[in-house]
Amino acid sequence: MRAFTLIELLVVIAIVALLMAILMPVFLQAREQGRRSLCSQNLRQLALANQMYAQDWEGYFVPAAPEFLRDQRRWFGTRNRQGRFEPKNGPLVPYLKDGGLLRRCPSFDTAVGFDMGTGGYVYNEVGVGSRLWFMGYTAGLPAYDCGLAEWEIRKPAETAMFADGALDIGTGLAEYTFLIAPPDVLRRIPNSYYPLDPSVHFRHNRNANVVFVDGHLRALKMAESTPQSGAYPDANPQAHNIGWFAPTTGDTYYDPE
Repeated sequence: MRAFTLIELLVVIAIVALLMAILMPVFLQAREQGRRSLCSQNLRQLALANQMYAQDWEGYFVPAAPEFLRDQRRWFGTRNRQGRFEPKNGPLVPYLKDGGLLRRCPSFDTAVGFDMGTGGYVYNEVGVGSRLWFMGYTAGLPAYDCGLAEWEIRKPAETAMFADGALDIGTGLAEYTFLIAPPDVLRRIPNSYYPLDPSVHFRHNRNANVVFVDGHLRALKMAESTPQSGAYPDANPQAHNIGWFAPTTGDTYYDPE
């Protein structure tokens, strides 16, 4: 049996390298598709838990951040003695599967500090998780103490509830509480302050999973973003695929009307 010549070995190596270059993107895309599917399940479970919560609370959805100025409670957890949010004490825990665990998006593993415990998801404060749309940003922010009622959301199939989320804080991407509405929506809120940084993270092949009030889920592409942050000088949301899905003006998916 004769040995391979150097040229033959180089040809084999070149063929293998070419096949890897062709197949690797396919493998990566298939892996991301699997992660996106798991993420979709997580979001559907969150929406179902919130619907069950509403059944027990006279039709009102869980508030995004009750007693906002005290900064002790969020839709996903309550602060412990160390100052961190503890998901096991969150208001949706009794309605979640697997012992109340809020599962993390498998495509979001780079989070730093901030609102740790959200699983990489954001909650629509304007359209579901507060009364800002009707009360505005009044003194003491009482609008945060109660979510909207089911009957106050005119188009459940066109109002986002939860979505893939992150906040660019300049030193990395952080977990965040709120699905921030685009400027055109914020301007319509009484006494509003704007602009606020976007928080929808289009991390699944440039798509974001969004679950709506009626429970259906859609993968939406980014329609608008900003290269600058109003709060973090070194942040660039646009560069990290963080922005807003369409429509961002007029009749949007962000408000309850």
